[in-house]
Amino acid sequence: MAMFCISILSQNTEEALEKIAGAEQLADILEIRLDVMESFDLGKIVSAASKPVIVTYRSKKEAGRGSADYGTRVRYLLKAAEVGADFVDVEFSMPLEFRKNLSQRRNTCQLIVSTHLLNGTPSREDLEEVFRKMAATGADIVKIVTQARTPQDNLRVLGLISLAKNLGIKIIAFCMGPMGRISRIASPLMGGYLTFASLETGEESASGQIPIREMKKILDIILS
Repeated sequence: MAMFCISILSQNTEEALEKIAGAEQLADILEIRLDVMESFDLGKIVSAASKPVIVTYRSKKEAGRGSADYGTRVRYLLKAAEVGADFVDVEFSMPLEFRKNLSQRRNTCQLIVSTHLLNGTPSREDLEEVFRKMAATGADIVKIVTQARTPQDNLRVLGLISLAKNLGIKIIAFCMGPMGRISRIASPLMGGYLTFASLETGEESASGQIPIREMKKILDIILS
């Protein structure tokens, strides 16, 4: 069964609470994007959600807006774990000492280790090598997202799902960009842990994201 995650893009706590209220009726999981927020009260935000919450701080080099140093990012994510977030998402590109600190102190919060490759999609062999290195971190979930330049790029990324299944590892895998939309739909059908959708048109957190109502209609047609 497909699980949908909606990213909450807001400037402050009050706006986040409003969007959470609207998104909860449609999403299975919510992602709080701290890198787009000017101010936030993580306790209020996490406790307001009745659905599971992912908290992340996406850096500029991985398609986010964040420029905080590694220590600050880890502090935010540890706070999220402390106040009850179900998942925290940390970038694989973060130095090991910082990721290790987060991994050791996150309590029961699940760890997503992610990478966003903005310059295209590597070969199958290179993708599998990246996946194996990320899986070796001990993450609860591995997230690999690439930029699709050709339709075939989708197939290479989606191929990671069967590899992850064989190894007993949960994975989020799809492509960004207009050419990658098909993988956002196919990923959960093939066993990807979840797929991302926007709350509305204009609320996309990444290129190629599809509004959740449209995404559900497409999947209903495919599965009917």
